[in-house]
Amino acid sequence: MIYEIGGLIIAFAFVAKGGDIFVDSSVQIANTLRVPRLIIGGTLVSLATTIPELVVSVTASYLGDSGIALGNAVGSAIVDMGLVTGTVALILPVTVDRTVFRRRAWWVRIAAILLVIVSWNQVIGQVPGFGLFIFSCLYLFADYRYIRRKQNQEPRSLDDVPPENGRSNINIALRFILGAVLIVIGSRLLLETGTSLATRLGVPSVLIGLSVVAMGTSLPELVTGISAARKGVPDLSVGNVLGANLLNIAMIVGLAGTIRPLIVADFVQWYSYPWLFVFIATLGLTLGRSGTLDRRGGMVLVGLYIVYATGLAVSGTLALY
Repeated sequence: MIYEIGGLIIAFAFVAKGGDIFVDSSVQIANTLRVPRLIIGGTLVSLATTIPELVVSVTASYLGDSGIALGNAVGSAIVDMGLVTGTVALILPVTVDRTVFRRRAWWVRIAAILLVIVSWNQVIGQVPGFGLFIFSCLYLFADYRYIRRKQNQEPRSLDDVPPENGRSNINIALRFILGAVLIVIGSRLLLETGTSLATRLGVPSVLIGLSVVAMGTSLPELVTGISAARKGVPDLSVGNVLGANLLNIAMIVGLAGTIRPLIVADFVQWYSYPWLFVFIATLGLTLGRSGTLDRRGGMVLVGLYIVYATGLAVSGTLALY
């Protein structure tokens, strides 16, 4: 047990630090290539922060552990919407562009519905999995085109010009590689210790995937969100969360299912999926209507996540008997 706990702490540290370095260097590379900041915030950061989930779920699928593969992807989406977004709102109220938010929220809703449909017979086969992956690619392409069009319609300002960076391109590239390596090592360690912990405790691996592993792989989103709130741009975090959620439940689940069919546990289908829609609806009722998520809304999201996590803990306890 001590080995597993120590391994989880080291894995969390590797994933958190690696994710921070990877996101930072990705943005620097995008600035060097003169990629518009709207695209950086809405698409690139979402892709970068979901790398840990991608590595863990794809590796777990390859090794035949459907519980970790699916539980991590779905659990991370719930962590992002509940804990991450709620925490950001508690630090600083969030105001977003309602048009952009509603547009991305509809993509997330459709992705969640498709996930439920392909899971109906409790197996996500390779063909449905590949279909989910294609859907995520369509979202990325459509979002890129939309942001490009929106960028062209707005007058160019000094904020759109990439700032001068004193670091050399080689230094940025090395940081990018270092971040990726730390994420891969941390994700692999997280997968191994999570599986070992599930075996030692005698609980289904899907519960570990939905809780411990999902929390660990969501650390980059949490770090990015808190950093964005402290810098006075919490809307960047919400845009990242929406994009990351769609990638979690479409691209990552899709890739994992394409590699090897995923077995959908009853607990995921009848507990986690409904909670996924609860958080999607809660965000829609707050940010979708007013465009603002205040501290009260943040407390609601964090409170809902605590209730959800309590249910996971109770289920894990019952599984021991």
